[in-house]
Amino acid sequence: MSDNDQILIAYDDSDGAKAAIQAAGRLFPGRRAEVVNVWESVAAAAPAGAIAVSTEVIGKACIELDRHAEGHAEWVAEEGAALAKASGLEASSRAFRGGGNTWATLVRLAADERPAAIVLGSRGRSGVKSVLMGSVSTGVTHHSPVPVVVVPQPLVGGTTSTGHSA
Repeated sequence: MSDNDQILIAYDDSDGAKAAIQAAGRLFPGRRAEVVNVWESVAAAAPAGAIAVSTEVIGKACIELDRHAEGHAEWVAEEGAALAKASGLEASSRAFRGGGNTWATLVRLAADERPAAIVLGSRGRSGVKSVLMGSVSTGVTHHSPVPVVVVPQPLVGGTTSTGHSA
């Protein structure tokens, strides 16, 4: 276990992420928590050739889209921190620019900051992206340098996919 007593909570506004925050409050009451939302840069994902064709128009659009994406990520992280505080944690929030793979970004952040643990939901809003690129919880679990708590997705009626109360 790390000397750092803070936990890192991955939050994307999904039901799974909300369940993870509630579970973190029960498992780590009063603990310091950093709620992180990972966002991706539109400019970084844009093909270089497309930007070269019309740097002024496309470049400005990408910058504006990035500004919006970062602002939205900050808002989502703040929402998660508010939920974490309501769950009994001492929480702060941060939007973190990813590098194309959310789980790798979270693992890199954990390697740099060495939190006591990473807490995340088992399913987010990844959909097709999750199937094509692998799930965030699976990637973090297999590559994290610190312990990982994966909270099952809640189903209707307050139970998890394993039949336990959420």
